[in-house]
Amino acid sequence: MLFPRKTQLALAALIAISGASVHAQSSDEVKALKNTVEELRRQVEDLRSLLKPAPGAPAATASPEGAQEESQEALDARTSATKADIQGLRTDLENYKYDQSRLQERNIPSVLRNTRIAGTLTLGYQSRSPAFAPGDSQTTAAAAATPAEARKNGFRAPTGTLSFAGNLYRDYAEGRNLTYQLGLSIGTTGTNASNNSQVNLTNAFVRYSFEPATGNLEDRLGTITLGQQAVPFGLDAPALDPEVRAVINNALFVTGLGLDQRQVGLLVSGDYDPYVDFTNNYRAPLLGYSLGFFNGNGPNKSDNNAMRDWIGRVVYTLPVDYTSWLRQLQIGASYTKRFPTIGTTAVGRRGESSRTGFDVNWTHLPYSVSYEWAYGKDEQASVTATHPDGFKRGVGQYINLGYTWGEQFLNSSKQQGKFDDFWPLSYQAFLRVDTFDPDRNQRATKDRQFLTTLGLNVFFAETTRFQINYFKGRNQTAGLSTLASPKRTNGIQAQFVAGF
Repeated sequence: MLFPRKTQLALAALIAISGASVHAQSSDEVKALKNTVEELRRQVEDLRSLLKPAPGAPAATASPEGAQEESQEALDARTSATKADIQGLRTDLENYKYDQSRLQERNIPSVLRNTRIAGTLTLGYQSRSPAFAPGDSQTTAAAAATPAEARKNGFRAPTGTLSFAGNLYRDYAEGRNLTYQLGLSIGTTGTNASNNSQVNLTNAFVRYSFEPATGNLEDRLGTITLGQQAVPFGLDAPALDPEVRAVINNALFVTGLGLDQRQVGLLVSGDYDPYVDFTNNYRAPLLGYSLGFFNGNGPNKSDNNAMRDWIGRVVYTLPVDYTSWLRQLQIGASYTKRFPTIGTTAVGRRGESSRTGFDVNWTHLPYSVSYEWAYGKDEQASVTATHPDGFKRGVGQYINLGYTWGEQFLNSSKQQGKFDDFWPLSYQAFLRVDTFDPDRNQRATKDRQFLTTLGLNVFFAETTRFQINYFKGRNQTAGLSTLASPKRTNGIQAQFVAGF
């Protein structure tokens, strides 16, 4: 179809105008699209900067969760705390300081130096045949309201102990520390008419380690102890506290020769050339030594003479391997020179006395054997027919055979982790035969004493044990037939020792 000339020109103009409009519209859309793309590019760069780890921080993992956690940490690091946040933290700190201060003032005892508090409680039961005589030191005395009566058995609460120990100076470089110990013993002194108790000072000393005590088993040990302490004579005499004594009573010669008490003075102790097996945590010094100077008249007393008592002890340990049957075989010797007071009538005599001891100890679990012999020589106030040279001589000895079963004493058991207060039950059975002759010069009338003890110790906690002893005694002294001094005795002692 043909259009007129004018119509054709009008159509051509209209098409040109619409094309220009379309061109202009497409150009605006392109610009808008470019702006959108540029905005998206800037957002992507911002996200990359957020995901980039901070300097020194570990690289983020490739997982989406790791990237999210890392980005949160980076965001927290870039976020500054507000004033309200800082004020809240200050408030929490002040509340914590107040709570801690109140806790220490009301609930926690304070000392100037670190202190360890420990002690024991001893409860027991005793039965003896024949019965204890009225007025005997182990029973109640007669009173007007309560007539005296022989006692065959009864419960006992003989002693309770309390000790404080700590460090006065700690040498972190070489281990030359200065420590202290203070001990108290609380015992009953009442009768059936009174209810009194008595508190005595037991250990009261300071101790300096002149040899390095860094914890290395190969180091020598050496200490200087000044104050009131147990005397290192033999095996049984130093065991004055119930928590360290396997038998309820000490050996006969310990009491007979006056070795059952502490002394006030200076003691130097140590060892030499220790053998160490690190695999089994075993340490055995070749030689152990002790050298002391004491007042000599017992604990809690002022000195009563110008002379010093001195004591020396040496212990030799057989140098064998841990696997040897002779492991822990020890041979010891002790000697002390004493100067007690013997009275004003002893003109020209100072009352000198001496103690000599020899002991052998072999503890190789489950077996243990110990033997000890002691000899005492005491100057008398005068020379008599019984003591022509003026000296009284006493001799005592005992042998102890023991067998232990259980795991409580094994290092492997001690080092195991315990998630409660369970400790493996352990048992220690022993037989001790004890004899003592207080005066060897008494030839015409014998006065020897014999005591046989059969016992069992049950360890059912770290610091708690139950002891039961059956004893049978005999005294050769002539004329002993009363309840106060029977010739033959037998009985049972039971004791519960709890430590804390």
